Amino acid sequence: MRIEPLADHRQLIAEIAALLHAEWGDLAPWASRDEIERRFAGQASTGHAPFTLVALADSGELLGTASVKLFELPSHPDKAHWMGEVFIPRALRGRGIGSALVLACITQSRALDLPALYLYTPDQQALYERFGWQEIAREVVNDELVSIMVLALTETVPDDAACRGQEPEELDMEGVTS
Repeated sequence: MRIEPLADHRQLIAEIAALLHAEWGDLAPWASRDEIERRFAGQASTGHAPFTLVALADSGELLGTASVKLFELPSHPDKAHWMGEVFIPRALRGRGIGSALVLACITQSRALDLPALYLYTPDQQALYERFGWQEIAREVVNDELVSIMVLALTETVPDDAACRGQEPEELDMEGVTS
């Protein structure tokens, strides 16, 4: 397996869009294959964020994808860099492909001197905690309760003091039920 920039494999954009639409098409960000394709075409870059990485078999078969995106959630305009669209086809899960993609995104983000990465997930907190991510909030995104998580890539994470250093009861959890 090798992990490479989507920029070097633009021919995979339609296939990625089809996979994401099939998996998450009932959620707004993935409801339109055309919109997914446009988004990935904009993320098919190198040397800066946003970027997308693809995991490929030696044969060239697509094994998975992960992206670092900009300003993913409108409710968090102070958080610039978000890892997302980490996707491995069901038949290929459990083989370490997702973990390899996550590590590659972290490595590339550090190389770009990004201060922190954020993500949101409804059910993969344990996976990301293994890599050092920390939950900083919970909220409803796309009609599901998710954890917002952060991974500091430098010694300090700029301007997220509203979430760091506070006890959970101090965080603004309005609209979140437990």
